[in-house]
Amino acid sequence: MADQSNCAYIYTVRRGDSYFSIAQALQVDLAALLAANPNVPPSRLTVGDRLCVPHHDVNRPAGDGKPAEPPENTPDDLPTPSLPAEDDACPANRRTVVQLDQTAEELQLKYGLSFYTLQNANPTTDLNTIKAGDVLCIPEENVPCPVPETYTLKQDDTLETVAMALRVPVAALLRANPCLAPGDFANGITIRLPRTR
Repeated sequence: MADQSNCAYIYTVRRGDSYFSIAQALQVDLAALLAANPNVPPSRLTVGDRLCVPHHDVNRPAGDGKPAEPPENTPDDLPTPSLPAEDDACPANRRTVVQLDQTAEELQLKYGLSFYTLQNANPTTDLNTIKAGDVLCIPEENVPCPVPETYTLKQDDTLETVAMALRVPVAALLRANPCLAPGDFANGITIRLPRTR
């Protein structure tokens, strides 16, 4: 990859990408994109390659001290990432900025984290809808999932009677047991109890 000081940000190649499709999607000049990545020839572009997406002004000298900014009109209006002030919950060295088209699953694979750990570290973020520019906390190690409380249904138990006994809505029991239909709540079946706050 070329000198990253001229990069607005780094794009990771996905299946079906070509230099032409990437340039169109990001609204950058194709020649500038090719020039910014001389070590990645178009004929050898493969999934996972990391490309330097140049600033619109690619002729500015390298290392001029200007911070990298995303190009104008990028998909999802990619903002210039700014890390929040450091706090005890997540020090600055444990934060990462979500890259274009990066998913929570890719972050799990990259850092070896469980979904529960990642969600627990970012309680106000919906990990299913993260987008480029979002700042996430990346914990150093996995947090063990809480062991769910269970209950084995007895002879006369039904979905409704268990819900009434626990003083929880029927819907909460169904959500806690996504593989069970209402009629499956019968004698001998072990169910997960919904968490109450």
